Amino acid sequence: MTDVLNDALADLRREYLFDAPGRLAELRKDMLAFRAGEPDAVGSLIRRFHKLAGSGGSYGFPEISEIARGGEGWLRTESPSPGEVANVRLEELINRLAAAFDGAARELGLPARSPAVTEFGWRALVIGLETPLRRVVEKALSGTGFLVRGEDGSGEQHEMKLSERPDLVVVFDDPAGPDGFASATSWSSAGPVRPRSIVLVSGSEAIDRVRAVAAGIDTIIPAERVTVDLAAHGKTLSRIGSPPPRVLLVESDSAQADMITQWLEQVNARVISCRDGTAAREAMNRETPDLILTDTRLPGLDGLSLARLVRQDPRFNLTPIVFLTHQDAVADQIAALAAGADHFLAEPVDRELLTQLVINRSERGRRLREMVHRDGLTGLLNHATLMAELEHAVEYARRHGESFVFLMIDVDHFKRINDRYGHLAGDQVLLHVARVFQDTARASDMIGRYGGEEFGLILRRTDQIGAGVFANKLRSALIERPAAIGAEEAIPVKVCVGIAIYPDDATTAGELAQLADEALYRAKAGGRDRIEFTREMHIPRS
Repeated sequence: MTDVLNDALADLRREYLFDAPGRLAELRKDMLAFRAGEPDAVGSLIRRFHKLAGSGGSYGFPEISEIARGGEGWLRTESPSPGEVANVRLEELINRLAAAFDGAARELGLPARSPAVTEFGWRALVIGLETPLRRVVEKALSGTGFLVRGEDGSGEQHEMKLSERPDLVVVFDDPAGPDGFASATSWSSAGPVRPRSIVLVSGSEAIDRVRAVAAGIDTIIPAERVTVDLAAHGKTLSRIGSPPPRVLLVESDSAQADMITQWLEQVNARVISCRDGTAAREAMNRETPDLILTDTRLPGLDGLSLARLVRQDPRFNLTPIVFLTHQDAVADQIAALAAGADHFLAEPVDRELLTQLVINRSERGRRLREMVHRDGLTGLLNHATLMAELEHAVEYARRHGESFVFLMIDVDHFKRINDRYGHLAGDQVLLHVARVFQDTARASDMIGRYGGEEFGLILRRTDQIGAGVFANKLRSALIERPAAIGAEEAIPVKVCVGIAIYPDDATTAGELAQLADEALYRAKAGGRDRIEFTREMHIPRS
């Protein structure tokens, strides 16, 4: 009987540690809210530390209990306000708790940061028209424990409290509703509060997967698979804290493929298994893997030839490719590298090395692909991606009979800022301008860094009047929020704006960009802080 009780207690302790990532995630979310000055953040932190102080002792983890009790006492006694000292201490407390959870897990023979369940306020935001499909999505997520909020607009991310930010955002490829790609782009550029996963639900197989990667979409789920695949994705997300890696396994040996699939699925990877290179290429028309794991010896299209073809496809030229091989001679490795390989695993494969390699390279590859489409300084879309989105905006507006606006914006006298304060301060000004633009724009608006101190904005469903009003709103926001340099000095920022409207001024992306650029040139030639349209029009200043 004693053994039975001991086993039951051990199971309870393991289950408690399985919850660690969820508890830590909620603490970190409250920490962000505290730093933002939200009034209820301290109270929420006190409640969470109090629960951990009690539960840690109850389950036999005194170190967890001691750290949490110390955090609770500090918050109750000192009622700290956001500031450098309080922020650092709070982060140290949470990091110490994370280390304590990891240490306890190792003592029980569990992996550090083991799986969590969705019992601690994991939030999902579903953006789309209220349709039967949206209700199915909401039901699937609610069934996995998420707190679900539906939004039939564009899901404005900057209007939400930090403590209410979603961990999962779902958008739709629905021509009648909000632009799912635009909403995804807005959320994927949200910096430290980026959702752990952004999912596109689509009823069509003809999805532009390059555009999906550029928008920051982590996975695409067919509408008919929502009930099963989205529920599984949500459960996995809550367990590992990031989107599950999607692995394309190309292996002709059935026993080897089954063994590797089992290993990877046990670390929450999603495996698409193919027996040869031809089947793999067909699968890649339907899937966007985060990593390709392929044997070099395949019937028909061999592994090296498959890698060469993958590297020629713009969707996959950054996707990690790992070879399974018996041939470890230098010449063979050089040939594999020339074909596009990133790593080699000698057979027989070591289980731990394989799983860690897949998890780490998949995550790194996903973020690398996203970075390729974004400006390194501001996090906005880079020039190439912005122009691609302008092409998509033209196509969308043409199909739906809508108008939209393209703005070119230039920071006035930016060279003087660099000359006086230095280039580091200039970078801070550009980052500040980007944040003001993000806070002012709607989620459906696309913002990019056109180059240097110039920015481009695509305003959906907007006409000439709306463009002028928005441009004035941007200028007012910059005046109200000068860029801070150091602790004391603030730099006022003014901009010039050039505007072109589809379809009134032009009907192609290239023409719109050229006309907006010409209007911007006229605005800059006319003096500081001006707005110029392609066609003459007066917009009152706000």
